Amino acid sequence: MNSNEGIQASVYTRWHQLSVPLAFALAAGSFMLVVFNRGPLGLAATLAVLGLLVPPLVAFKGFPTRNAVRVTAEGLEFSRRSSIAFADLSSWGTDDYLKLVRPGRPTLLVSAVDLPSRERLLREFEQALAAWQRRQPAGTEAARRTHFYGSAGGRLVGLCITALGGAAALMALNLREPSLSLAAVGGLGALFGLALLFGRRG
Repeated sequence: MNSNEGIQASVYTRWHQLSVPLAFALAAGSFMLVVFNRGPLGLAATLAVLGLLVPPLVAFKGFPTRNAVRVTAEGLEFSRRSSIAFADLSSWGTDDYLKLVRPGRPTLLVSAVDLPSRERLLREFEQALAAWQRRQPAGTEAARRTHFYGSAGGRLVGLCITALGGAAALMALNLREPSLSLAAVGGLGALFGLALLFGRRG
């Protein structure tokens, strides 16, 4: 498949996703470790910047995400990775992106480059999957549609983010020299967590 065919999208794995919170955790952890041990602020800032940049650079530069996606009668074809057959799917979801779950294989997250492309991708995928399922013998187990927002997993993630954000805000305010900016960042994180915790399925 040529790169100019199909729907332009970015295709991520869980490793791409995890690189972002890992970067924030490394940056915050290294900064706080140096500051609490009364080390030089320059070293703390340098380590924080490195922690913030290295994981995403390794994930996104080492494993490029841009692909052209084409929906076929049997699955999805990608310009820069192997195809995925509908028969291999155990579940799928469309909360923020097209999530494709395959037993024993990395979960793929397909995000179209713009709203019209997203609508086209989801429409073609759902129509092709439904048509494929109708062609299967009776009793064939269909791939389940799942949702993140409003689910137990989504609420658990929201609870963890709320707790971490609140703890970070309290720690920032209880420093020898309280940091309102760090407290604000922690507070914003807690608000995001609350949105996940009490969010409902769209």
